[in-house]
Amino acid sequence: MTLDLRLKLLKLTNESPAVSLKELSTLPGGGPDHTLAALAGQGLLTLSDGILTMDEKQRIMLAEQLIHNGADVRSVSRLLGWQEFEDFAEGILSKNGFSTRKHVLFKSSAGRREIDILAWNDTFILAVDCKHWLRGSSGGRMKEAAQAQVERVNTLAKMPQLLHRLKVSNPDGRVIIPVILSLAELRERLIDGVPIVCVSKLLSFIYGVSPVDANLKRIRIGSSSQSRLA
Repeated sequence: MTLDLRLKLLKLTNESPAVSLKELSTLPGGGPDHTLAALAGQGLLTLSDGILTMDEKQRIMLAEQLIHNGADVRSVSRLLGWQEFEDFAEGILSKNGFSTRKHVLFKSSAGRREIDILAWNDTFILAVDCKHWLRGSSGGRMKEAAQAQVERVNTLAKMPQLLHRLKVSNPDGRVIIPVILSLAELRERLIDGVPIVCVSKLLSFIYGVSPVDANLKRIRIGSSSQSRLA
């Protein structure tokens, strides 16, 4: 089963959740019935009355299968919508030993705040802001995003009771690392201590970063203080 066909399906269902099999057969490369039936048998798509449909869960499952089979992560990720991109990132974290919570909402003196993905294990607590950026994002735009994420994490760090309710493991006294997750690999990798991580490098980041890296912004829970050291 070619990667090209599965990428094509991800692209088509990004444009419309329902695709006519007749329309699909006229495209270069087509869509062999036995291949589509195999994907349907895996629960990756639904076939009914000559129409192919994929819901968000199926698209995420197909994206994960594509990555597992060697497709370029960025090529796959750019075919996902905003919400799907967050789901995809959360899936990578949860499948690699992190507990996760999406869309963590809380209030500050400046108004309501939200962390896209809060992820933690025994070593790290990460507050991830997902940016569906492609190439060409300006340095100023990235700096603003990094500063905004630091502000959100500073506020969250003053709410240990919320972290306890979210069942973050032993949050008292630990530090949260703010992270920007981008679709594209950008020139800037670290802005004011905030790592800018391309989604294709997320795995290497979580397995390669040191919890005592002196370059990372680290915000201690229960305090407004920030530290570059453990």
